[in-house]
Amino acid sequence: MKNTRIQRFLCSPIKQNQNQVTLTGDAAHHLIRVLRLKIGDKVCVFDQSGYEWDAEIVAKKRQSVEVALLTCHQPDVESPVHITLLQSISKSKRMDLVVQKATELGVHRIVPMLSKNTVVRLNAKNTPRKMNHWKKITIGASEQSGRVRLPEILEPQELNQDLLSQYKQGIGFFLDTTGTDNFSAGKATNITVAIGPEGGFSNDEKTIAEKSGYKIVKTGPRLLRTETAPIMALSILQYLYGDFLN
Repeated sequence: MKNTRIQRFLCSPIKQNQNQVTLTGDAAHHLIRVLRLKIGDKVCVFDQSGYEWDAEIVAKKRQSVEVALLTCHQPDVESPVHITLLQSISKSKRMDLVVQKATELGVHRIVPMLSKNTVVRLNAKNTPRKMNHWKKITIGASEQSGRVRLPEILEPQELNQDLLSQYKQGIGFFLDTTGTDNFSAGKATNITVAIGPEGGFSNDEKTIAEKSGYKIVKTGPRLLRTETAPIMALSILQYLYGDFLN
């Protein structure tokens, strides 16, 4: 049985009164080579403006697809709470999973961190490639999950007090096995949550977080993997402060 789910694609910014848009790059490749959609098939496009458009394929070329814009919508899908995820970089597939699931869970910003126990080390040569790779993951996850804005993903940065202070907006949570706090803290519209690497945060990093005003939160009696902890934390935060009850 044919899958009737409407496929969504990120497109270039759409101007007022524009009635057609061209899909290129990965979007066109996926549409033509993978999904094998045909002229006349319906799709959905969004341009990060907060709007999305019902659309119809009107022309196909080797490396591009023309779609006609039909009805414009402004879906209420973005989380009302802006969450910044400070995530210690982990090995390839684990970090990919974090970026994907954080996007699906409505995170506003992702800041990859290099902490004391971070195993993965990046340099000027491989950082741009990693950034491009992570950006593609946010695009795919946003297309799949129905988001109309991509999360911002910043270049990797060293974990220090300046970093923690710079990105702490509203409430800050710092996950650590020695924590005594919890996620409950009244109302919040801006939240920052910091997740450590496989080896956890160091005592010095915990001290820096405390000085920066973060609540040190223990994640329960079981030790979570670095890719499991953000999924757990973001789910709780969206339940307490976001839109999981809607």
